[in-house]
Amino acid sequence: MPDPRSEAAVPQSDRGGRRLAPAAAVLLAVTAALAGPGAGGSAAADTPETAPAAAVSCPSVKMRMAIPTRAPLLDWSENLGFDGGGNVWIARSLRNVVERFDRDGHVVTSVPVTSPGAVRIGPDGLLYVTFGNSPIAGAARRGGVLRFDPSADSPQPEVFVSGLGQANGAVFDGDGNLYVADTGSNTVVRIHRDGTIDTDWTERARTALAAQGPGADGIVVAGNTLYVTLLESPTGRVVALPIDDPGRASVAVDLAAAPLSTPLLPDDLAIAAGGLLYIATGTGQFVRADPLTHTSCLLTTDQPITSVTISPTDASTFILGTEGGDVLLAHLLAS
Repeated sequence: MPDPRSEAAVPQSDRGGRRLAPAAAVLLAVTAALAGPGAGGSAAADTPETAPAAAVSCPSVKMRMAIPTRAPLLDWSENLGFDGGGNVWIARSLRNVVERFDRDGHVVTSVPVTSPGAVRIGPDGLLYVTFGNSPIAGAARRGGVLRFDPSADSPQPEVFVSGLGQANGAVFDGDGNLYVADTGSNTVVRIHRDGTIDTDWTERARTALAAQGPGADGIVVAGNTLYVTLLESPTGRVVALPIDDPGRASVAVDLAAAPLSTPLLPDDLAIAAGGLLYIATGTGQFVRADPLTHTSCLLTTDQPITSVTISPTDASTFILGTEGGDVLLAHLLAS
């Protein structure tokens, strides 16, 4: 079994050889400051025609630094997530570690993980982290998922599943199945609660995604539908993948109005009340999209963004990870 605890590698969204923070109390304080004044059958045949994303109204956004990088690029914040206690954990790809921060922005817990990707709380209260999120690990099938008790004084990670490719984004469905986006193989891997892989489902997803574009990356769930970003799509595509029939993939939204125009490199994403998607892009745009109307709008433009999650203390505030390592807060202002 591969040891996911120490390999330096370029993160998955490195496009040219380069490639939180506070606990809930800090996020609440910062949020308060921000709010104050101042588809079936063959995938190729059944892909529906979908209009490119049209401009729709977006609210104004107020940006704020949550945690500045300690070392630009070396602190690359690939992903972030919260444990059951509201503590935020940051995946630092180039440091090969997942870190928990205290309310003063200091690291209080570090768990070694090789090329970490998604950080997700599981139905059992454990924290699940994808590892091997690099092209090198993906090619060697050294990706997988580990898990640990985030409340432990010294968390001891154990491998939940191994032998995957470039394990990147992840999400649990309502039944406790885990879905992992394998960027290198351009598929979504379905993993049962006992750690076994649903190979038939996974292969059907692979075939369907091949007709949509390359680079399965971020993934969220809404009922029976998975939404998957395609990092390398020339139109910044997000795909809808039905859980009960993964062969019927369809276009949820194309973020770019024309091929190779920004926003591009859709990475991680979050889903909010009402089913709206909030998408981080490697070209620096933070985008909101409606997968039902196939439209999107630009919330803000900043440095290249790797990840996004919703604050547990304020549904109008999003925490963003970046390639440079900064962790940002984006607060949606009332219109």
